Amino acid sequence: AELPGAETFYKQAVAAGCLATCGHSNASWTEMLHAYNAGMRHVDHFWCAMSNVRSVRDRFKEPMQGSMAEFVLMYPEMSTEVIADGCHLSAELLEFAYRMKGAQRLCLVTDSNRALDMPPGEYKIGPRDTGELLISNGRVGIMPSGTGLASSVVGMDHRVRVMMAQTSAGLVNVVRMASLTPAERTGVASDVGSLEVGKQADVLVLDTALHVQRVFTSGVEFSWN
Repeated sequence: AELPGAETFYKQAVAAGCLATCGHSNASWTEMLHAYNAGMRHVDHFWCAMSNVRSVRDRFKEPMQGSMAEFVLMYPEMSTEVIADGCHLSAELLEFAYRMKGAQRLCLVTDSNRALDMPPGEYKIGPRDTGELLISNGRVGIMPSGTGLASSVVGMDHRVRVMMAQTSAGLVNVVRMASLTPAERTGVASDVGSLEVGKQADVLVLDTALHVQRVFTSGVEFSWN
């Protein structure tokens, strides 16, 4: 939102029918407001690679200003995501995000890379040959320097289990945040996101521990063999 041309980009994206989002940004409240007025309504993975009061203060000094976090929490039209892998965010932050935004404005996001469900080791984010190196410990991606996290290495089913175990959202709302809510926010809910007549019939069957047992794509069961 703080980059030159951002407002023009948002206006053109919205005019084209896209959900205009903001992420990996050190935007101030004022910059977020300009983006909002241009049609931006979503920010990526809350708290991760997102401006805060301290980072905005480092840019503008005094007085202290609001950041992306405060903006998203104050405006009910704004939606966001949480990386609920048990490594990026603590239980209280997951609970806080759910209580503040609710199941209709909070999405679960994988933020995963090619190390998804793979053995621990070195992998690349982005292009296989020229992408940035990360190290997977089997739980989460880590920058080679060890100074920060680098994406996620577990899938959406893992996030559903974490949100169920660590928040008060309950199964219906947790499943909504993993399915219907992101479908609504991206404008594809008429085809996917819930079990309704005329939709695509992409279905997961889970056991009582919320582990995937069966997978259907467009009504056809996927074979594990």
